[in-house]
Formats: sequence, C-alpha cells, structure tokens
Amino acid sequence: MEAETDLRGRLERYVDEIHTGRLESCRTIRLAIERYRRDLDNPDLYVNYTVLATFDKFCREFKHYKGPLSGQRFVMADWQIFVATNILCLKYRSTGLRKYRLADIEIPRKNGKTFFVAILGLFLFLLDGESGPEVYTAAVDQAQARLCYDAAENLVMRSIFRPMVKKYNWGMTAPGTVGVFKPLSKDTENKDGLNIFGAICDEVHAWPNTKMMDVIETGTGARSQPVIVRISTAGIDTSVPYYRDIEAFINELEGIIPLEEDHFFFLFTPDKGDDWEDEKVWKKLNPNLGVSLTWDYMRSVYNKAKIRGGSAAFAFQTKNLNMWVDAPEVWIPDEDVVANNKPFDFSALDGQDCYVGLDIASVRDITAAALYFPKYKVVKFLFVVPEAKINGDDIERSRVDYRLWHEQGWLDLCPGNQLDDDWYLDYLFSHIEPYKVKCIAFDPYRMYGMLPKFGKYAPVAMKYDQTIRYLGPPTFELERMVFAHELNFLDNPVIRWMFRNVVIYRGPNGETNMRVDKAKSRNKVDGVAALIDAIGGWLNDEAAATTKIIYQNHSLRTV
Repeated sequence: MEAETDLRGRLERYVDEIHTGRLESCRTIRLAIERYRRDLDNPDLYVNYTVLATFDKFCREFKHYKGPLSGQRFVMADWQIFVATNILCLKYRSTGLRKYRLADIEIPRKNGKTFFVAILGLFLFLLDGESGPEVYTAAVDQAQARLCYDAAENLVMRSIFRPMVKKYNWGMTAPGTVGVFKPLSKDTENKDGLNIFGAICDEVHAWPNTKMMDVIETGTGARSQPVIVRISTAGIDTSVPYYRDIEAFINELEGIIPLEEDHFFFLFTPDKGDDWEDEKVWKKLNPNLGVSLTWDYMRSVYNKAKIRGGSAAFAFQTKNLNMWVDAPEVWIPDEDVVANNKPFDFSALDGQDCYVGLDIASVRDITAAALYFPKYKVVKFLFVVPEAKINGDDIERSRVDYRLWHEQGWLDLCPGNQLDDDWYLDYLFSHIEPYKVKCIAFDPYRMYGMLPKFGKYAPVAMKYDQTIRYLGPPTFELERMVFAHELNFLDNPVIRWMFRNVVIYRGPNGETNMRVDKAKSRNKVDGVAALIDAIGGWLNDEAAATTKIIYQNHSLRTV
C-alpha cells in the first residue's frame, strides 16, 4: 500500500509540474499530459494503481549491467512511471480492459528507452496474466530486432525470474504461462501465423514501409488487450511512413484531426523555434539528462557536432534532440488558422459576389472548391471524394477520418469509386446557384473534359495558370489575410488539416514570389490550392478595376 501511495504521489506531481509549467517540457508532452488529465475526468476510466505497484516492484528486480549504473537496481524515472501508467494501468470500468492497444514513444537516445521497454516486454511475457503470451521485439532487420531482445534476455537471466524462463538460440519460453519471447524482423518466416500479445517495435524511423507494422497489428486480432509499443528517435528521411505518422499524432494531440482513442502518444518533439545549441532545449527533450544521460556526454557530443558540422551536426540534432533535420516548416501556425473562424449567418451570403476556385483532383482523390465572398471575407469549402474512399475500397494511410467528416457535413461523396464529371458539375452548380458568381478560376489539370459542360457559367470560367508568376500574388494575399485573422473558414476541420500540410516554395525575387509546393507538402492541400485560385480570380477583377491587370488568358504583350 505504501508503494502504491508513493508511486501515485510521484505520478501526480509529475503531471502537475508539467501542467503548471514548473517542469519545462515540449508542447507535445504537455498535450499528452492534458489528454491524461481528461481521461481522469472520464467516469468510465480509472487507474489501477495496484498494477502500477506490481510493475514497479518487477522493475526493481532487474539490475543495470552496463555503464556507470552497472549493478544498481532499475528504478523508473517519473516520465517512465507516466508511460507505464497509461500503457498498463489506465482501464475501462465497464470491461476492466486497458484503454490503449498501441503506444508510440519518440525520445532521444541515451534516455533509457530500450532498457525500459525491454522490462515492459518481460512483464507482458511473465506477469501480465495472459494465457500463452507471444511477445516479440521487432525491427527493420534481425540485428536491430535482437538489440532489445538481447537486453531483455540479459536482464531476465540475471534476475530472480531466471527459473521461470528457458533460453534457446531463437528466443525464450516461459513454460508456466506457455509464453514465447523472441526477436522478429522482415527476414522472419511465417509471420502471418503469429498470435501476438505484445510487440516492442524498435527504431521505426528506419522502417521503409508499413508491411511489418501491418503484420504485427493484424497478428493481435485474437487478443482482447494486446500491447504494441513503438520506440524511436527522429531520422533524416521524412519520406518514411513513420514521419507521416508522427505528424498525424501531433495533429491528433492538437485537435486538428480526431484522436485514436486506443493509441497513446508520448513524443519529445522540439517546438517551433527551438535552438539546437541551447542547453535548456536539451533538457526539455531529454528527461533523463542528469541521470542515465550525463551533461558531460551531451556537451562532448555537441562540441564535436559544432566543430565538425555537416553529418555530425545532423546526427546530434536527430539522435540527441529528436529533430527531423530535413523536415519542412509549417507554413502558417495552426493557432493562426484557428483564429480565422467566427460565427456567421449563412443567409447573408445569398446574392453576394462569389469567387470560386477549383482544384479537380485525380479521379480517386479529394476534389476541392473554395467559394470566397469578398464582402464578408468568408470562405465556404466544398470537398468531395468518391464513395469508395470511405468504404474501404481505396483507403490510404493519410490517417484522417473521411467518414467522420462526411457524417459531420464537411465532406460529400460522389457515388462509385472515382469522380464522375457530370455528377460533380451538377453538384457544384447547385451549390453556387444562390450566389452572384463573378469568376470560376480553375487549375487546368483534368478540366478540359468539363469545360464544354459549364453552360451559363462558361463566361465566368477562367483558366488560372499554375506558375509562380500567377500563384505568387494570391498566395501572398492569403498568407497576409490569415495572419491578420481577417478571413472566416467557418470552423471547417478539413481546411484546418490541409493548412497544416502545406509546404511553401519561396523564390528569390520579391516577397510575392511564392507558391504551394504540392510535391513536398505533407498530405492533401487541395482546399488551400482552390482558395488561392479563388483569391487569384478576385485579385484579377480588383486589378482590372485599376487597369493593373494580372494577365491570365494570355501572356504579357509589348507594343
């Protein structure tokens, strides 16, 4: 009972110190703390402190066997108590089952993550109470998969639990629970027959695709409360699936997209503007700095990185500070996008001047129309996807809930598995009918088959050249208006998500020399692109009124 009280006190103090700011941490950790506080307010959730005390006692039976702490018993740091509480002890009252099935921990190296999760895997293997637990350490290759496994094996063979385990070349068994603990990699044969209860996935920033993760997740289907823990540092390749996952996790914590309720995120991610040379930044990103990670080590590695530069600096930033060194910056911060939302009476738009921007996507993707009303600076968006997109026939790993957006009225469905041009034009024209449409500015991609069907809207249809010369002025104006909080996006969650995805290319010749870089953008940006076209059409009319025409239908001519 005393152990439970002590653990609970440390947990509550850690949560309170981060919540109040007495313990400086990064925003993603603060958001994880706020999520936990909300869970505590949920009457159907509770923390089983007895399980926490059991796990803590289990941890203390293992001793460090490397480095300056060798021979000392393992004692969880406060952040590890918080992680263990969420993964093992946060449960539903109605079922008694754990809330989380999947956990992602992104933390710099030398913070004790491998040692900690190795013990977590052993707990699932030996003491969690599951019948026939299959626990695996997984990685991109066999050598990496064995790192965490070897740590677990070395720990258990030096502990009081050694009699419970039989060791083989391929792994360990626990005859008492009919359990198995072994390394797993892409080289392992017969992975599809696994019945996984626990998995420790190591350095997932190096996983080139999702095949291994798909096998692991599908392998837990027969278990009522499996535990999959993914641990990693940052990497240097933002094209890997894990980088897109991290961005999605942050978007979920920020409230940009819906939370996956069975997925726990604990991400020591740098905040915008963090200086990699600032020791205060080192501390907030490395919770074990001064414990398993010494200041002397950090300063030594930093000094080498500073002197050598190049790859040495990149290695320090990624491995010691969790900075994705080639990560593009967010164009407009989410808080500024959110500030462009205000209550509005839609009936006021009837009969008003309206500038439409169209971004017709590939036949199986999001098609966006932005309706800009300059009098009120209101933007109404029309997003359409083929019905198959939310029915599982064409699901991509964009980690957004199209179905929810459809149910909420932010996203409409075109019947079938691809966009039907005739259906879409009927849909579009019915939505813009109440307004005085002054211009329909469109990206010419995929528009040639539609243009002959524009009917009465043909006179206001305008091909909007997608070169930086023409996209620059409206992109700059959009940026200005959003930062000034002049627009009204009507609380549309889809456009909020899309703004988060935008990467901007800025040319060398003037502040308006900019455009959305679709190739480098993180995910879908169709709504932003459509809005830029709409603003371009509006600016074209504004310029025409003062004879300063933005040439759209022909190139600049000289006489």
